[in-house]
Amino acid sequence: MRLLEYQGRLLLKEAGITVPEGAVTESPEEAFRITSEQLNGKAVVKAQVPVGGRGKAGGIKIVDSPEEAREVSKSLLGSELKGEEISRLLLVEPVNIDREFYTSVLLDRGTKGPIVIFSVEGGVDIEEVAAETPEKIHKVRPDPIMGLQPYMIRELLYEAEIEDEVFKGFYGLVEKLFRAYQEYGATLVEINPVGLTKGGELLALDSKVKIDDDSRAMEEVKRVLPEGEERRDKTELERKAADAGLQYVELDGTIGVIGNGAGLVMATLDVLDQKGGQPANFLDVGGGADADLMAKAYEIVTEKEGLNGLFINIFGGITRCDEIAKGIVKALEEKEAELPLVVRLTGTNEKQGRKILEENGIHAAESLDEGADNIIEKSSN
Repeated sequence: MRLLEYQGRLLLKEAGITVPEGAVTESPEEAFRITSEQLNGKAVVKAQVPVGGRGKAGGIKIVDSPEEAREVSKSLLGSELKGEEISRLLLVEPVNIDREFYTSVLLDRGTKGPIVIFSVEGGVDIEEVAAETPEKIHKVRPDPIMGLQPYMIRELLYEAEIEDEVFKGFYGLVEKLFRAYQEYGATLVEINPVGLTKGGELLALDSKVKIDDDSRAMEEVKRVLPEGEERRDKTELERKAADAGLQYVELDGTIGVIGNGAGLVMATLDVLDQKGGQPANFLDVGGGADADLMAKAYEIVTEKEGLNGLFINIFGGITRCDEIAKGIVKALEEKEAELPLVVRLTGTNEKQGRKILEENGIHAAESLDEGADNIIEKSSN
C-alpha cells in the first residue's frame, strides 16, 4: 500500500513528528478558503498523486494569495501528472527553512531487515546524492528483533556531524521514524526533506510511506487514516492491470518484467538487481495464462514510460509455453515496439513455444541467469 503524501503526513503526525499546518481539498473554492482562513494567505499547493518528482513535473506550486491558490487549483485539478489524474491537492503553509536533510527507514531486501538512512543533503533524489557524494550518506542496520538501539542513532548523527544544538532534535526524529516504521508495518518511511528552521525546529516537509498490505499493523494504519476514506494508492497502470486480473506493481527501474507465479517474478527481480539491472515493475500473469492474457500483460508493461527493455520469464506448469509464445507474438503484432525483448521459456510445451518464437525471430534464453544477462546487455546499449 503506497500512501499519498497527505496520508503519510497523518501517520508521521500520529508518531509525534511535526508537520507544517495544512489541509486537503478537491475544489478550487475550498483551496481559497483554506489559504485564507488556515494558512495566513499563502500556501504551497501540492498535487496528490502516487508518483515521484512532482516538483520538477509542475505538480507543486507556491502561491502568495487565496486568489492565486484558487487559480492554481483550477489548473491542477483534473489535469494529469506523469499519467496520473490529479483529484486532490494538499495545501500547506510555507516555511522559512535554514537547511534541509534526508532521513528514511526501509526494508533492505539484501539483509532482510530494516536500514536507517540519514543525509545532510535533503530536498533532492537520494540516488543522486549516493552517486555524486556517497560520503554524505550514513546508514545503520538495526537488529530485526532488538530494534534500533540508542548508540546506533548517536553513531549515525555523529558520522553526519550534526551540531550539538540540534542533535537532540534529530535523535528524537530518527527514533520516532523508526517506531512508525515498526508500528505501521511499513516497508518504507521517508522524509525528504526534513526542514530545519532558524529557530531549530525540525519539520517533515514531504513524506513517502509504503505499507505491507499483509502486515498485522494494517488495522492501526486504518485507524489513523480518516474513516471510510478511499485508498488511492495505485498508479493508473496498477489499476488497469487489476481490472484485467493481473498482479502488477510499478517500480522505479527501466527493465519491464513479466513472469508467472509470485515467487518466480520476485526471483527474477532479485537476479536482475544483483546483476546491476533495474526492474521497472512486478507483473505476475498467474497460472494457466493464455495468449490473450499474455498479450494484455505485454500491453500494460510496455505502456510505462522510460523502459529500456522487457524480460519475460515463464516456467510452464499449468501455464503452457506455447500459449505464452502465441501471446507474445500477438502482442508484437498489435503493438509496434522497438523495445529490446528477452524471453525465457521452460516447462510444459517448451519445445512448441520455442519453435513459435524462433519462427517469429525471437530467441529464447535457456536459463534465468542467461536471460537476465541478455536483457541487461541489450537495455544498456
